[in-house]
Amino acid sequence: MPKDIERELDAIFSHHDARVVQARRETAGKGAAEEQFALAAAACLTGVITPALEQMVAALQQRGVAARVLAEEAGVRIDIPVSRHARLGLGHGGYPYLRARSDRQTRRMHFERNTSDARGRSAIGDYAVDEVDADLVNALVVDLVRVLYGPF
Repeated sequence: MPKDIERELDAIFSHHDARVVQARRETAGKGAAEEQFALAAAACLTGVITPALEQMVAALQQRGVAARVLAEEAGVRIDIPVSRHARLGLGHGGYPYLRARSDRQTRRMHFERNTSDARGRSAIGDYAVDEVDADLVNALVVDLVRVLYGPF
């Protein structure tokens, strides 16, 4: 094979090889960023959100509400029942709720709630992991309680 063809092929493939190396670095970087988010989100769920929800459950239970915290696959939620039987302390009811979960695609903590006994939910906010603290979680729960039990 002539030398000029060899040089041209080498030039083409050196550029191609550089793109492959760059793509692998980017993929590795994305994987590391996803792993960092997963670790930070898990720490936020277990170290910030769950304890804040458990505090709110205790406060609600002192007021006769059979609230409870439920761990889910990718998050945690607080159930705050409003049925007549649940208000009398005869069960949990299951709905309504406030749910917090990590969203790997957006790399944010997603909060949603349901304010009725029927199925359905609405998003109420997406926050960066470092924006989520006990005060935020408590405010979201209090807002839900206000909707459920407050004056009409």
